[in-house]
Amino acid sequence: MLVEPERTPYDLRFRVLRFPVRVHPWFWIANALMGSRLLDIGPEFLLTWVAVVFVSILVHELGHAIAFRLFGTDAEIVLYAFGGLAIPWATVSGRWRRIIVSLAGPFAGFLLCGLVYGSNQAFEWAGPRSSLVVLYAYGSLIFVNLIWGFVNLLPVFPLDGGQVSRELCIKFWGRRGQRISLQISFGCALLLVAYSIFCVMDQRGAGAGFTDQLPSWVPTGTVYTAILFGVLAYQSYQLLQRIEWTDTHWDDRVPWER
Repeated sequence: MLVEPERTPYDLRFRVLRFPVRVHPWFWIANALMGSRLLDIGPEFLLTWVAVVFVSILVHELGHAIAFRLFGTDAEIVLYAFGGLAIPWATVSGRWRRIIVSLAGPFAGFLLCGLVYGSNQAFEWAGPRSSLVVLYAYGSLIFVNLIWGFVNLLPVFPLDGGQVSRELCIKFWGRRGQRISLQISFGCALLLVAYSIFCVMDQRGAGAGFTDQLPSWVPTGTVYTAILFGVLAYQSYQLLQRIEWTDTHWDDRVPWER
């Protein structure tokens, strides 16, 4: 999930705040597929969705990149598939600095969400007289930057919350910390897979209307979230297996310490 995608001749390249940005073709394809149902109400809604995701993820990655710059290194931003990367040009030393860098992305999204909400409160550009596309853009900007931001803070690796969890676990448990953080990641991801599947079944009439009773601010699980967190659970499991293999097959102690 944290591997930079290959470069292609179809990449879109530009700079924002002097940070080089590269948009992989799969970014447009994946987000168009995710919003494909919007074609039923009009192609303008699908285009609006893709634009909202583009702006929101770019702002998220700019948050990371600006934090990197504050700590002495620039970064390159890559948008691909359903997400993005801020790739530093040098490592950032210091646990608390790395935690701040991880948190800077979601909080940049929260700031954008606040600006969108505040500007609408002040100027009502998405009011009753606005077009449906404008209303949809407003709602999507709030949803993506708020809900996706909170999801990103979950202690699931390699999400930002998973990065923070790893740093804290290593601080409190030393060498065992990475394994503990991956166990937390694996368990949380499985719970979210189960929740997403339950929500999908409930919405299709196989449940007791549980999702209808949820507060409006609680996101319901979808097939996409089930697949996403299923992949993340599998990746955490693989990393756990790799650590256990290393622990049982590699002993870096000198002979008289064994």
